[in-house]
Order: sequence, then structure tokens, then C-alpha cells
Amino acid sequence: MTKVTMQLLRAVLASTIGASFQFGFSTGFVNNTETFIRHYFIATGAETTGDDRHFNVMWSLAVSGFAIGGFLGTLAFPALASRVGRKWAILSTTGFCYASCYMIAFPAGWWALILGRVLVGIGAGGACATVPMYVSEIAPLETRGTLGTVHQLMITIGIVTAQALSTSKLHLLGDDRLWHGILLVPVACTTILLLLLPGCEDSPVYLLQNKGAARAAKALWWFRGKSTAEDKIWAEIFAMRLELTHCGSETAGFREIARDRRLWGPVLVGVGVNLSMQLSGIDAVLYYSTRVLEDAGVPLEWAQVYTVLISSMNVLVTIPAMLLMDRTGRKVLQICGLGGMCLAYTVMTLSLLRGHHLVAVGAMFVLVVCYAFGPGCIAWFIVAELTPVHVRPFATTVGLGANWLANFAVAFTFPHILAYMHSWTFSIFAVLTLLLTIFTVMCLPETHGRTAAEIAEYYAPVPSPGDAPAAAVEPCTPMKMPRPASMASMASTVDTPGGHGAGCQVRATGTERGAWILGKSWSPIPSNKSSGGLAAPLLNNVAEYSTPPSENQPRMAMP
Repeated sequence: MTKVTMQLLRAVLASTIGASFQFGFSTGFVNNTETFIRHYFIATGAETTGDDRHFNVMWSLAVSGFAIGGFLGTLAFPALASRVGRKWAILSTTGFCYASCYMIAFPAGWWALILGRVLVGIGAGGACATVPMYVSEIAPLETRGTLGTVHQLMITIGIVTAQALSTSKLHLLGDDRLWHGILLVPVACTTILLLLLPGCEDSPVYLLQNKGAARAAKALWWFRGKSTAEDKIWAEIFAMRLELTHCGSETAGFREIARDRRLWGPVLVGVGVNLSMQLSGIDAVLYYSTRVLEDAGVPLEWAQVYTVLISSMNVLVTIPAMLLMDRTGRKVLQICGLGGMCLAYTVMTLSLLRGHHLVAVGAMFVLVVCYAFGPGCIAWFIVAELTPVHVRPFATTVGLGANWLANFAVAFTFPHILAYMHSWTFSIFAVLTLLLTIFTVMCLPETHGRTAAEIAEYYAPVPSPGDAPAAAVEPCTPMKMPRPASMASMASTVDTPGGHGAGCQVRATGTERGAWILGKSWSPIPSNKSSGGLAAPLLNNVAEYSTPPSENQPRMAMP
């Protein structure tokens, strides 16, 4: 198993502390600070005492403004990440954080608070679009699920940090005088991002697409450690090149994706998994659990304490979820998570109806546990695993865009639904999580340990008996090259521009091993296929020959 180096850990922690943490902090900030901000606006004349209807409308706009900004960030940042690189796209979120922290801490009125929430949402949307992409592209295949879950772990830590600091009974910053100081925490985390991430390498996939194999190999060596064998580094580069040549180097748009079921199928399923995060109702708990418990008769101070305990459970269960991610598989965890949430919502609704507050709080604990093991971890990186490189920016934009729109719908409508349905409110989410569980069983393939090419074949249309046989793969005319003796010569081989197409043959004769891609170029592969890292799953699905392929030998299409 590939070890996690200090360089890799630095890049993952810098990006998630500086960006993912901000998303969680902004999510949890509004739960316990609602009372303090209302008192602040009354003191400054922006709000009048006793006007609950006006406050509910403006407060729901402020809370949901975060989702509006997140949607805008999701639209802009994937394209930015493709243009300037994943690392610099993540760094560009910092300006939104600094500006929003001041506007939220000292709002001149409702307009300033709402605008501040929109700005922090833009940064959070950009982080959610680029951080999982960056982490999945720098992480080894064996630890991609575990490291991908660090994004969700930092989100949960951000939530509980914001809620703990604003809880009155903990005597930290949770009162009418000190709540402004809570915003210093995201400022500090953003500063950590600015200090640590510029010294890290960018995504090798981005570098391979834009600056060539030699530059990508240099970055990959930085992440894997200088002691990593040359064969392993180039196996990963070769796997990236195979995927790029299989799907093309240009970013796919709507028309290209709509014409191929193997492309639009994963995109639609990625949208469904992203929607499962929000339509599962978790943000109703994270944004409004204090108000829900108050509405059920729990005193404010204890409602705040229960909220912090629920969010703390979210952090604790995310850690074992990280360890299970690369053992159990994504689909199993998603099904168990959504099914468990359905049961928890049912128990919560019945408990609130009968006035059993402690049972309802216990059901909230179970709800958060199920969410952390299922949609809370999986949705952030599933799009990157479902889609090939050239589709990934479009799929990320669509998937996270749907996520943020659903976030807005839940955040804005929940207070009004609660005012109308009271204890019956969570029955809506019980029905939704049941439907999402059925969707997962029927539509989501297992992505653990599978390449994007293999997943694309899962969505390939099944030919009917009357269909004509598939066209034969274009014959290869090998152009033999010796196995390169240096990184430079290997880089020039991998970068050969003629290597685009859908057919691939492999040859192995003594010290010479390579692949002909549509007969136009010969790309070397390591002598030990089992040590190939990312390349191994791809190379195991192509034909291997002991002699150059001839006209009478079968050709096998690349997966």
C-alpha cells in the first residue's frame, strides 16, 4: 500500500482546513447565534421587538444566502480550476472569506448580513468544487476514499467549532457582547491556507493536461516522496495518459456528454447522490436544531447544548467512516446511511408528537451517525470517481449546483414549514430518505477500486439481439520505440501527440514493454505491472502480447 507522505498530508490538511472548514463553520454558525444577532439588530435599530414574522423572513434569507453564494461559486470555480489549476483556484477562495467575516461580524443591517452570507457561500461553493477534486487527484488509489473523507471531517469540525463557541452554557463567546469574536476563527484558518498551500504542488492530472508529463511526474514525486521507485511514478502517469487518450484532452461540454450514455449516466447519478445530502434533511438539523428543540419545549440554553452534542457526534463518527470508506465500499455505506436516516426521522417525528424530548434528541444522534457514514462522506468525491477527467468539471458544476439549490430550498423553507407543521415536519424527510435509498440501490454503481473507464462501461447501453455487431477496433500499426532510459525520454514518449484514440495493444518482450495507441505512438509501461499503482487496474484490462500484434491477432479495446 502506498504510504501517505508528509507532503501529501500537508496539501490535504492545508486545503481542507483553509477551505472545507470554512464551509462547516458557516453552516454551524447560524444555529446558536440567531438570538444574539436578533438582539444586535434590535440594539442598532435594524429590527423591532416582537415582529416575529419579519424576522423569520429576513433570517431565512440570511441563512439561505449561504446556499445562493455556494451555487454561484460552484458555477465559476470548476472552470477556474481547469484554467489556472486546482491549487490556485482553492487559494482564490480566501478573499471571499476575509470580506464576509467582517460583514457578518459587524453588519450594518440586514443587507450586509445577507451579502456577507452570500460572499462566504461563494468561497464555500468554490471550496466544495475544487478541494475534493484536488484531493482525489493527488491521493494514491488505495487511500483515495480515506483522504477524500478528510474534506467532510473538516466540515464537521467547522460545524461543531462554531456551535460550541456560541453556546451560552459553555461560557466561551456565546453572549450578546462576545459573539462577534467567533468570526476570528475562519480568518485564522484562511491565513493557514495562504501560508501552507502555495508551497505545495498542483494536481498531477492538471499538470499532465497543461504542462506535460515531465512536470506532472515532478509533482507526483513530490507527493509520493523522493524514495518512490521510478516505475511507480510513471505507472501513475501512464494511467492518467490512458484515461486522457481514451476520452480526449479537451473538456467535454453538454452536447458531447448528451450524445453518450456512458457519460451522461454517471453525471445524472452524481447529481442524485449530491441531492441526497440536502434532501435527506441534514441541513434542517444543522441550521435549525436549536429552534426545533425550542419549539418542542426545550429551554434555549439546553437546546444549544444538545445541538453541540449532536454536532460533536458528527465529528466522532466521521473518523471511523473514513476508515470504512476503502474497505466496505461506497454503495453499501450510502444505502445503510440513507436507510438509517429514514428510520431515525420516523422515530423523531413520533417522539416529538408525544413530547418525549430525550428520545427525539437520541434520534437526532442516530440521524447524524447515519448521515456521516453515508451521504455526508460520499457525495463530495463520488462525482470525481464516477466521471472521466474530461467530463469532471462539467459533472462537478452540475452535481454541486444541484446540491446548493437543494440546500437553499431546505434552508429557506424549513422555518416556514416548521411554523405550519410543528412536530410533523420531519415526516417529510422520512419519505424523502426512503425514496433516496431506493434510488441508490437501483442506480449507483460501486466505485471503490474501479477506474472511470470501467464505470463508464457500467452505463454502456446493452445491445439488443437485433443490433448489428460493434465495429472492429482500428488495426494497429506499431511504431516501435526502445524502453526509455531516463525520465526526460519517457516524458517525451508519454507526451507524444499522436496518442489519442480508443484502441490499445500492449507488448512485452524482455526489457521492452509498451502500448500502441491507435498505431500512432508507443508508450512505455513499467516492467512490473503489479506495482503500477493507478495503472494496474487499467493495464489488467488490456491485451498483453509477447510479440508485436499482427493482422491475425485479436485487438482488444481499451476499457
